[in-house]
Amino acid sequence: MRAIVRLSKPGIAAIGLALLAAGCSNTRTPAAPASVAAEEQSLQGDPSLGPQLAAVRAATAQFHDVSAAMAAGYLNPAGRVCDQIPIGTMGIHSPNPALLATQELDPLRPEVLQFLPKPGGGFRLIGVEYIQYVLLRDPATNQVAPWTSPAPWPSNYEVVTPTPSLFGRTFDGPMPGHFPGMPWHWDLHAWVWSNNPSGVFEPWNPSLSCS
Repeated sequence: MRAIVRLSKPGIAAIGLALLAAGCSNTRTPAAPASVAAEEQSLQGDPSLGPQLAAVRAATAQFHDVSAAMAAGYLNPAGRVCDQIPIGTMGIHSPNPALLATQELDPLRPEVLQFLPKPGGGFRLIGVEYIQYVLLRDPATNQVAPWTSPAPWPSNYEVVTPTPSLFGRTFDGPMPGHFPGMPWHWDLHAWVWSNNPSGVFEPWNPSLSCS
């Protein structure tokens, strides 16, 4: 599977490091990880997506071991917030600052891993998330950079990066950062390690719980 590549821009690396500080927030027994066959059956009738997501599973299987995820550059899920709202759960986001620091999108190297706390302690891998920052050009200075303000960018700014897509699915967004310092971005969740009855690429999973 080939990567989709965008040009890296100076300054994104520093913004990626802002993810070191942040984590989003309550109840049912976590669902068991789905088999590859079950995932393929839930891909909205597109059989071509089955092997692609199976490849993502194979590439991320090592990260069921949190120490392996940390060795690969992902942040320790311990102490990070488990995101949950009434419609579902996202789990704990463990970003990889080095991957976030580029505009490259590689299906086999997701920017974020999603974990769920285990009842007896520890964490289990439930999915992945792909993130790409929106790069904007200021026509007055010709400077290209992400937009970190929670307010929308000026109407005369030009979006440099086209809306990304993977697996034939357009990313959600653009949306403001989820915490101070995180730029406006697009994102796409892929529930490759846990069945999501709402859909493989839907952001919230109603079958999981943080507790």
